[in-house]
Amino acid sequence: MTEANRNLVVRLASAAVLAPLLILIILWDRPEPIAIAVHLAVAISLAELFAIALKDDPRWMHAIGILLGVALSATLVWCPRPDALLGGLVVATLTVTIMHLCRFGELASVSARIGVMLAGLLYVSLLLTPLALLKRLPDGGDWIFLTLTLTFFSDTGAYAAGRIFGKHKLYPAISPGKTVEGALGGLCFAFGAAVLAKLWYMPQLGWLDAALITIPGGALAQAGDLVESMIKRGAGVKDSGRIIPGHGGLLDRIDALLFSTPYVYLYAVYVFFRPLR
Repeated sequence: MTEANRNLVVRLASAAVLAPLLILIILWDRPEPIAIAVHLAVAISLAELFAIALKDDPRWMHAIGILLGVALSATLVWCPRPDALLGGLVVATLTVTIMHLCRFGELASVSARIGVMLAGLLYVSLLLTPLALLKRLPDGGDWIFLTLTLTFFSDTGAYAAGRIFGKHKLYPAISPGKTVEGALGGLCFAFGAAVLAKLWYMPQLGWLDAALITIPGGALAQAGDLVESMIKRGAGVKDSGRIIPGHGGLLDRIDALLFSTPYVYLYAVYVFFRPLR
């Protein structure tokens, strides 16, 4: 068996184990399982991000950053008040800056390292947590499935269309393999996720809403993939980690989701369900 085939078998085995578990968590009547899963994903993703972007900082600083990120995620889920979130952001900012003041390491790079850690808290914690908040909406599990499928379809469609029709490079400095044709194909596939939802499990979804959710959501998903590629390329690494056999790090799997999820949540709350408020 070739190395490529072995890697494919490992990827399929990992998916066969993780996919049913994720579906079970989403279908669970209570919102707690998906919230706990999101908090865990925040912790793992921040650990991977800090390991590649702040590799020269000591592990205890990474640990404090991870705890702050999980605390911000938990505040959004369990205490969704503007003053609570403001308090969490203030505490996180003060903690990160004072921590570096006490142990600044290389003085020339300290401002950049403070910025990376604070940006990481926003990038991972605040962007992923809306996935748990979707569960609290009416038919919340359906909204999560729509978010996951539009993100997956966008990625798969972009890859397939790029392989078949790709001629014009999309962003060669960041991701040489991506093409404009692939990106457009990804948007078409993302809308296919809405068609699937409309005809199967979300008949309440109007066609205009379907387009306004999945096409911008698919574009944001592709932007999220490029952002993580930019971070990894800047750090000189191929994968964010090795936690998922055959798939690399968790951040590699959720990079697109980080950008599509907040958009779907905000659209659902402020546009789709606005007449009900």
